[in-house]
Amino acid sequence: MLTVIFHELGHCFLAKCRGMKISIISGLPGMYMNGRWYLKIPIYFSFGAMLAYKPLKNGHITKNDIIWLNLGGAIFNLIAITILLLIKYIFDIEDSILNFAIWMNLIIGIVTGLNPVAADGKSIWNLMRGKTDELKFYDSMNYMYDPEVGSARILKEIDENRDIIANYSRNLAWIEKNIEKNSISKIYENELYDTEEFNQKLARAFQTLYKAADGHQITEKEAEIFHEVNMSVYFVFGDIYEYFKTGNDKILRKLEKQKSWLPSHREDMLFQTAIQKLS
Repeated sequence: MLTVIFHELGHCFLAKCRGMKISIISGLPGMYMNGRWYLKIPIYFSFGAMLAYKPLKNGHITKNDIIWLNLGGAIFNLIAITILLLIKYIFDIEDSILNFAIWMNLIIGIVTGLNPVAADGKSIWNLMRGKTDELKFYDSMNYMYDPEVGSARILKEIDENRDIIANYSRNLAWIEKNIEKNSISKIYENELYDTEEFNQKLARAFQTLYKAADGHQITEKEAEIFHEVNMSVYFVFGDIYEYFKTGNDKILRKLEKQKSWLPSHREDMLFQTAIQKLS
């Protein structure tokens, strides 16, 4: 567990060195997300995950940014191995826990950072071979995650279907734009499309939430969308699903008290605005 945490901190350190900001870091003890620590953590991220974005004022994210970001975990594992080996041989310690820690750092570092089929390693090898799909994905994510970037800029500068998060970024920006124009009904009266199934469901969850916030009754079938997206870092939609199933206002009170529930500031703003209107 400590090895995994140290590995994820390596990603965070390298991200900071490249002018990035941390959105998510998780491990078995819990999860830091968008400025808040959660003891509750979905099983999908229990072993370890980290997500960072680069504010556009620091420049667009580059291939080298992503390579160094993904190497961060393996680099910290290498540092840990070096320190543990020095302790082992300088102090002549033969301990099973110490040996286990050395092997764990070695295995995690190789499996994640150097393995061309694992998350970090696959990203590194693809970028080094000239595949730029992930670079586009990170760039779209930076637009969506950067709170200083307005909805109009996202809609203008991110092309549809260019990567797996482009349409989701555009859909959130479109919802935000209609909130700014006080055109709430347009949010749920129009169909939003996304080539990525889960992102389309997320966009529809926001639409359904605004439909309820605008005073319309939500059917049981419509409420099921919140159950479908209740996973990973979007577990707050499980509370929304429970609210529409039970009508328990205490759930809304709890949600109103917290300023952060979702990975990005933009998602949080859309969510909190809907909750306030729903209340």
